[in-house]
Amino acid sequence: MIDRRSRYRTTPVVTVDDTRAGSHPLFDLRETPTTTSVFQVTPTDSDRLDLLAFLYYRDPTRFWRICDASPHLDPFDVLAPGEPLPIPPDK
Repeated sequence: MIDRRSRYRTTPVVTVDDTRAGSHPLFDLRETPTTTSVFQVTPTDSDRLDLLAFLYYRDPTRFWRICDASPHLDPFDVLAPGEPLPIPPDK
């Protein structure tokens, strides 16, 4: 069961056949949604994605929403201070 807040909640599951171990259910490829940000934040040295997600969504695990809104941001990247970061609406 996928949590309703997960980024994968609408991603279809496909079954992949493995000749050695049988079939495996896997997520199909997920397209990054296009979003229009409500506003932009300029991170400081102490900001992290999980902290921003908690600040704007009250849930640190929703950091992926911020990553999806920025095509150049990887969840494991360190935020660049002074570089504007889009914050999408909380859906």
